[in-house]
Parts: sequence; structure tokens; C-alpha cells
Amino acid sequence: MPWRLGVTLPGAVTPQEAARLAARAEAAGCEAVWALDVRREPYLLAGAAVSGTSSVGVGTNVAVAFARSPAVTATAAWDLAVWSGGRFVLGLGSSVGPTLKARFGVEADHPAPRMRDYVHAVRACFEAFRRGHGRYDGEFYTIRRPAFQPGPEPLAADPPIYLAAVNPIMTRVAGEVGDGLAAHPFSTPDYVRDVVRPALAEGAARAGRPAPPVFLQVLVAESREAAAYQMIPYTVPGYRAVLEHHGLGDVADRVMAAAGEGKRVEARDLIDREYLDQLAVVVGDDLAGGLERWSGLVDRVALSVPWFGVSNEEQVAQLERVIDRIPDLTAPSG
Repeated sequence: MPWRLGVTLPGAVTPQEAARLAARAEAAGCEAVWALDVRREPYLLAGAAVSGTSSVGVGTNVAVAFARSPAVTATAAWDLAVWSGGRFVLGLGSSVGPTLKARFGVEADHPAPRMRDYVHAVRACFEAFRRGHGRYDGEFYTIRRPAFQPGPEPLAADPPIYLAAVNPIMTRVAGEVGDGLAAHPFSTPDYVRDVVRPALAEGAARAGRPAPPVFLQVLVAESREAAAYQMIPYTVPGYRAVLEHHGLGDVADRVMAAAGEGKRVEARDLIDREYLDQLAVVVGDDLAGGLERWSGLVDRVALSVPWFGVSNEEQVAQLERVIDRIPDLTAPSG
């Protein structure tokens, strides 16, 4: 089938590289360009992508929500949406507790209800930007007077908000308050079919609305070793539900133990042998075949390349090679 594909920019690219890669992706027929929150400010990279394009969607995939206040996030999203002419999608994720504390110096308990409140607070800011005044009183966040004023020409519609989710609890929140769900490359077709889709529908039913679309990031690697190495960090408890669904909880324990002892080759080989082929990963040239496993399960796809242990220069080169394959994947069949 012809795929509606986007790409995710490497997390360490410069703004200049982001603009150039986004322009190349647009010319190749990509439907969207996404910015990671890994090594650089994702809203800056998204802005660079906006500056280099005129028609493709641009979004964050995903920005760590709890590292920034809802008002800060809403301001960045609104500016990008205005600047892009309504092309911006705000992708948000909770991250995990140890990462929040180590990388950002913040703690955020009760991530699922906090994320629900966060989204409500962001949307309250959007409303305040339109009206020139407003306030929000929620369970976790209180905003008295968003001071940012967008100017005389408001957006036709608020920026859509996609929420990253792996476990069923956060997935239900995405169904309840999100405009889309951002699924991780650590997902499997069975997990999306058996767990994600039902939980998303359950959350949407709570709000009396249809389930939002599922957006999947697919890792495209040039070797099995690179793909497996990329997946080592995702055996932590926050992603464990996927492996437990496949009866592989004991394998996750072994991978974590090996990685914790500095035995990264052993951890990588365990992933390669036990479950790499089940994940949202494509290795080698058969990109169309790798994507076909997801037909009917997801609505949008973004292609990314490995970044753990890979230089920025090599990430950029690999993404350029992926972009060059886009026209063959998006061309109408027949």
C-alpha cells in the first residue's frame, strides 16, 4: 500500500541541519517532519523545520511535558502553529521518573492523571491566547494569567496534541484527551492490536468521542546490531508492558542486568536473538515489507534512525538515505 510517511530528525542536529533535512524530506514527498527531545531543544528544531518548508506538517515527537510548565509549552506550540500557518502538531510524553530527575532535575508523581491535567492546562492557555485573558485551576496545575499575547490574527484551530503512551493507563488518557497517540518503536503489532487500540478506545469512550489516530515511530537501521543497541534503554519498567505481553519479562530482566553491568554487547545480542524482529524496526532494504506488518493498525508513520552510540554526522547521513527511499513508498500503486 502507498504509505503516508514522515521522518523524525536526529536529536543532535543543528538548526541549520534541521532546516535542510526538512526541506529534503518535503521534496521527497514526506507528509511531516518531527523533532526529538534528546539532545537539543525540540521546539527550536521544529522551528528550524518550519523555516525550511512550506507545506509539510511539523511536530515534536515527543517533547517531555513535565520538564516544562503547561504555559511554556503552550506558548511554544502556539508560536510554531502561527509561524507555520497551522502545520504544527504538539507531541508530548511523560518520560520516566529517573530520566526526569537526572536530566531535568524535576520530579512528577502520578504521571497519567498529571498528563491529563497538563493537557487541559495547555488547552486553557490556548483559549486564553485567543481571548486575551483566562485562568486554569486543576489537580496539579494552576495558571492565573497567561501573559503571552499572540497578536491580532488567531489560529483557525488550536495545535493538535498527540500523547506518547506505552502502558494501558496512559493510553486511556491519550484516548480521553489527546488528538492522537504517539506509539514507540518498542511497540509490536500484537501489542498495538491487543492492548493499545482497546485502551485507546476505552479512554475515548469515557469522553464520548471516537478514538484518535495512532502515530507510530519506526526505527530504520542498517544493521541488526545497531537496531538492537538502540533498544537497550527500553527494557526499563516504563516500557516493560510490551515484553510482558509477549511473555518476555524474564528476558527484560536479563537485558537490564547485562546493561547495568556494562555488558552492552551481551544486552544487544539478547535483544537481537529474543525479540528484535517483533518491534517497530526495519533492518536492511525491505522497508515496504517491514511497514506492511502495521497495515490497518496505525494511521501515521514517522521513520527514524538509530542515535545511541551513533555520531550526529552518521545519523544525518543515514536519514538522508532513508529520505531518498520515500518516493518509492508513497507512490500510488498500479
